[in-house]
Amino acid sequence: FEPMDCVINTSATLQINNSFDYFFKRIGMNFVEKSRLVTGVFESPFDYKNNVLFAVPSDIPLPNNLQFQNCINELIFKLIKTSNGRSLVLFTSYESMKATYLAIKSAMYDFGIELLKQGDDDRFRLLDRFKNSESTVLFATDSFWQGVDVPGDSLRQVIIVKLPFTVPNDPVFVARSEAIEKKGGNAFMELSVPEAVIKFRQGIGRLIRKSDDKGVVVVLDRRIYEKRYGSIFTASMPRCKTMYDSLINITKKISDFLE
Repeated sequence: FEPMDCVINTSATLQINNSFDYFFKRIGMNFVEKSRLVTGVFESPFDYKNNVLFAVPSDIPLPNNLQFQNCINELIFKLIKTSNGRSLVLFTSYESMKATYLAIKSAMYDFGIELLKQGDDDRFRLLDRFKNSESTVLFATDSFWQGVDVPGDSLRQVIIVKLPFTVPNDPVFVARSEAIEKKGGNAFMELSVPEAVIKFRQGIGRLIRKSDDKGVVVVLDRRIYEKRYGSIFTASMPRCKTMYDSLINITKKISDFLE
């Protein structure tokens, strides 16, 4: 940036926990004199407060519990049935995605709901089929957390299975973590959490794509409310209706909300 007179950086996910610090550190702007930096936050024109319900089931095992996979199979089935399809289900693991898909596919078909799974067809053909149906569900992993634009009634529910922390054996991630630890920092709070928050915000952003869109975000990971770092995720979200309750109460609320 140095040879330039002015540079504008803009994105929907530059802030984390109402701060630009993480972005500044990642691109080197923390070395620039503060007087040269001008920041601004421009709120979305979308009415999240009235048009989005954010829900987390309180009666689900934590992700490290051996029963978690079987439980999410059942929960995802009930949530999809409640919204009559029209859902994007975002996983952090291909194996978990495949297990849930195989567990509920035939039962969903009995309700007239088609399941699509990332990897079974070209990305663009999958999205096209999803956009042109109002009773279809798309199961996806990494690349579908961003760049998916499905306005209207085809997408009324985004289900996030787990908070999207980077797999700790990724070599670049490991190198960055080690560099932070060598400087006396906390790699989890300074790298893992901010990276996960960015991806989490990108996932949520799939739901509302135009001013009259309305829908639900369901996170099947209690850590967002029960761990201290969870507040960083919730503070980085748009303000909307929130619910931390049993699944049975959540499904009732979703049914009423989507009507």
